[in-house]
Amino acid sequence: MSDVKHRLSVFLEFVEIQTKIISFFPMLLGFLWSAYHYHRFNWLNAIVFFLGALFFDMCTTAINNTMDYLKAIDTDYRDNDNVIGREGLDKRYMIGTIFTLLGISLVFSITLVFLTDPMLLFIGAFLFAIGISYTFGPVPISRTPFSEIASSGAMGFGIFYLGIYMANYPYILSSDWSWGSVTVNLNWMELLQIIFMSVPIVTLTANIMLANNTRDLDTDIKNKRYTLVYYIGRKNAVLLYHTLGVIAWTTWLIFIIFGLIPWWGLFAFIGLIPFIALSKRYTRLVGRSEAFPQSLLQFGLFSILYALTLIISLLVEA
Repeated sequence: MSDVKHRLSVFLEFVEIQTKIISFFPMLLGFLWSAYHYHRFNWLNAIVFFLGALFFDMCTTAINNTMDYLKAIDTDYRDNDNVIGREGLDKRYMIGTIFTLLGISLVFSITLVFLTDPMLLFIGAFLFAIGISYTFGPVPISRTPFSEIASSGAMGFGIFYLGIYMANYPYILSSDWSWGSVTVNLNWMELLQIIFMSVPIVTLTANIMLANNTRDLDTDIKNKRYTLVYYIGRKNAVLLYHTLGVIAWTTWLIFIIFGLIPWWGLFAFIGLIPFIALSKRYTRLVGRSEAFPQSLLQFGLFSILYALTLIISLLVEA
């Protein structure tokens, strides 16, 4: 029994299960916005999408840990910090886990295409390409200054968008296929609104990656991993971190002013008190491992307030 628990523990660390909150909240918010704004929700599509996204997220994390291990120059990091070196995982385990997770994700994703619209195949392929190239290849995106943009775009916007798309594809993006021709129907106004509603999640997702790269700066330099923090420095990275937090809350106020969410969304600003406290704590701890969890707490705090506002709105309108 203890061996089974150890194997499970190693697997969960290999796929970094604790970070999956990053994809869960944008998905939940997409589902809630779909129910609130469009008054539509599809349980089957939502469950299939959740499982497909979860397994793909675990797959990309497993690839990332594998690439970090294989490309590591710092032997101390490779043998003691990376779960692969520390646990002595063999190549067959790594490759087998990655392809199993990818295969399961593909099954759910293709099923979802049949449940919705063929356009999802192209959207999904694009997001799959970002996810794989983020962690795999000669120069993975995660090892470049573009990691924050790629991750926040795919996770913060992409998953939020798909959470809405699951039940509303005929009104957002759909297609009509006939012999020799394809007609694509795109509602630009709805797309722009979805982009705008995702801004706080995008900025706070970027902050998670920024905090991660700020924490790992010294190790990344040793392993020739040149992220955005390497180019702008820790001081400017902290300034950018706080700026992105301000953008999230400013956008929330704009939501209320323009009536995108009800006036009681103002009560969410009570969350600014712990949010600012976490920001100050992050600044004090920058460069230490304890700083990174502050970004996850801020992301979770804002996401919960966003979700509660939409849930209350749904209950009031019911």
